[in-house]
Amino acid sequence: MATNMDQSNNLVIGNGVTFKGTLNVPKKATIYGTVDGELTAEEIFIGQSGKITGKVTARSIEVEGELHQVIHCRDHLHIRATGKVSGKLEYSQIQIERGGEFRGEMQQVGATPVYPPNSAAGAANKPVSNTPPATGAGTTPPAANKDAST
Repeated sequence: MATNMDQSNNLVIGNGVTFKGTLNVPKKATIYGTVDGELTAEEIFIGQSGKITGKVTARSIEVEGELHQVIHCRDHLHIRATGKVSGKLEYSQIQIERGGEFRGEMQQVGATPVYPPNSAAGAANKPVSNTPPATGAGTTPPAANKDAST
């Protein structure tokens, strides 16, 4: 029995189909064929037979096939074991399975690294003050060294 899923605002490019140009998809774009141009969608899935060359912008992208040139992923990019991604990548989170490939330049955007409280990385990234401690009125002078000889 088939379920009634709302497929409006989605796009599927089938295996053997080639599209050249610009696509703006409100929800999910599923690519099994070839896209050459610009694709903007909320979600993009590229199947093993799928290939996109051009500029891609999405919240989340999952790649089993190929994705090349300029990639803007606002949330999560998942490169599966069969996936090949190359070009200039901007991402928030990335996951690359064993066998998956990335070649090119990548830049993490929109995410702040989180360090465990007692980790060396966390300690190394704490702000450091170059200002010496205050002295003068209202401060306690350093204790005298009792072992100092006269």
